[in-house]
Amino acid sequence: MDDLIHRALNFSYFYLKFRPRSKKEIVDYLHKKADRFSLTETIIDQAVISLEEQGLVDDTKFVEWFVEQRSRAKPKSEFALRQELFRFGIEKELLDEYFSEHEMPEEELALKALRPRWRRYENMDRKIRFQKVSQFLARRGFSFDIIKKTINFLEGE
Repeated sequence: MDDLIHRALNFSYFYLKFRPRSKKEIVDYLHKKADRFSLTETIIDQAVISLEEQGLVDDTKFVEWFVEQRSRAKPKSEFALRQELFRFGIEKELLDEYFSEHEMPEEELALKALRPRWRRYENMDRKIRFQKVSQFLARRGFSFDIIKKTINFLEGE
């Protein structure tokens, strides 16, 4: 039994080596290994508890890390971030708590997302540009009001 817990922990350490993970990601990863390596639900639960005690799996820290990384590399709206984090198994209450404490500067994020691409759209007809830019920012989860403000700001520059 201890040998199997140790094996599950080693799998988890390897999986955590590349980036922080949510609790659900670890559990799903260990379930994929379960049949081949005889990992039971009890062993997986004990391994996850051990990882939480070591501070290696913490959904609160994962949310902070994920939002920071996304905001830096591929800016998205709060709505889109919530959807992604929900797919990672983060509970709605934790997301509500995080986003109530950390307000997202949606206008800045939309501007940051669009600025590198703006040259592609600059010389297009105004209607077509508005359509393409709107679609791009909408895919990133931004509201129509934010999209309009961002386009007006860049057109004014």
